[in-house]
Amino acid sequence: MALDKSNKDPSTPFRAMPDQSTDYRIVVLGGAGVGKTNCVLRFVNGQFRENYVPTIEDTYRQVVSCNKQITTLQITDTTGTHQFPAMQRLSIQKGHAFMLLYSITNKQTLEELRPIYTQIREIKADQQCDTPILLMGCKSDEAACREVTENLGKQLAAHWSCAWIETSAKNNINIREGFQELLKLDKKRQFNFNVDQDGHLLEENGGTPAPSSPASHAGKRLVITNSCSSTTTNSGSNQNITETTTAGAALTRPTTPVLHGNKTNRSSAHPNDSKKNLNSDTTANRAATRKCLVM
Repeated sequence: MALDKSNKDPSTPFRAMPDQSTDYRIVVLGGAGVGKTNCVLRFVNGQFRENYVPTIEDTYRQVVSCNKQITTLQITDTTGTHQFPAMQRLSIQKGHAFMLLYSITNKQTLEELRPIYTQIREIKADQQCDTPILLMGCKSDEAACREVTENLGKQLAAHWSCAWIETSAKNNINIREGFQELLKLDKKRQFNFNVDQDGHLLEENGGTPAPSSPASHAGKRLVITNSCSSTTTNSGSNQNITETTTAGAALTRPTTPVLHGNKTNRSSAHPNDSKKNLNSDTTANRAATRKCLVM
């Protein structure tokens, strides 16, 4: 049986289809063993690997909200070796934002980022001002073995006009904040990380709450404020709510228990006459109730 011949003209040059994906691509770059994979794993699913496993290239996804629409962060964990320069260049070409990672315990890993930064600026030359870049110092939990000071990291970030932060994937310090800081640098998009896997927005602490009725909203905020001692950055509206509620409690506070307590103390001088005390308390309660009604 003869096979059908292809209808494609061999003389027609190959054309790559344009990338129509709406994913937002973050590229994580850095030397081998600096902690790139652990930073990504800690952010995506809260995991941390004790053993070092070299990475060629892995992609992770996290659902977020971008400009009030559900989108996916496509996080590319690149190799730390120099054996695949073409893969690294392709990742930079397709990336929207970049994280440059070094280990604070190894100054050489900071020097290895210089050619990577230069390559990003060359490839993204037409959008240099719009390319978010974050310089991230990893393994801050090993500060006793520090070779890169905070000032050195800050100075290099200022020289590159990018953001800077130190993190610890092992102790889960500043990992989420690092990704948030990176995405804040994108002035064209507004991201919200409080989205579940089904694409539903979650209420963020200190942020804009989910729509609700004014009465239930006020009650919820009041309970949270009274039940914890953490510092909040809310406006003076909560104070008004607290004052109103306190005032309402004062207006509705019964005066009967105060009068009842006085009567009980007075009748305690006759401990042996229980029946007389009972009648006296009953008469006192009625008198107190009648007095409250008159007032």
